[in-house]
Amino acid sequence: MSGSEYIKRQEGDSSVFEVTPAQAPKFLFIVIGGGVLALIGLLMGPLGWIIFLPVGIFGIWFGYFKDVRPAAHRVPSRFRVSPSAIEANGRTFAKDDIHRLIIKNGVNNEVMGNPNVVIPINTSTAMGVAHRAKVATVANALEVETGGKSYPLAGGMDTTTAFGLLHDVSKVMGLAIH
Repeated sequence: MSGSEYIKRQEGDSSVFEVTPAQAPKFLFIVIGGGVLALIGLLMGPLGWIIFLPVGIFGIWFGYFKDVRPAAHRVPSRFRVSPSAIEANGRTFAKDDIHRLIIKNGVNNEVMGNPNVVIPINTSTAMGVAHRAKVATVANALEVETGGKSYPLAGGMDTTTAFGLLHDVSKVMGLAIH
């Protein structure tokens, strides 16, 4: 799994940030379960081919290829920051209108807790909780709040990249860095 990163380059009095999201972790529990079901379907003959094989193939696809993060966390992003504004996704956010810049998790909408505290009922629930916690580690987004709304600038980042981006954007705009 490759991590997230960003590149900052100067263009006149603005800084352009290009953010590459991290790859989502694979849900191996589902991949293995799908493989077992597909194998059972192959061994059962025609009835297995109809029932178990399609479900197993879907499980393999879902666990290996499906990225469950929000769309803004799956694609690279690019935005421009000047001392007076942020330009992103066809919108311009004037510095005077910005309430704050935040880091928000796209999976759990908050700061990640300790997944070891969760006491699941069964193994599949435990695996789902563990996978969601793993996905949440690469689902941080830098968002700008203005006019009572929050707008994503870049997503799909690990904590280190998200805080680095927050620091650099704040520095360019001359905002207080805490």
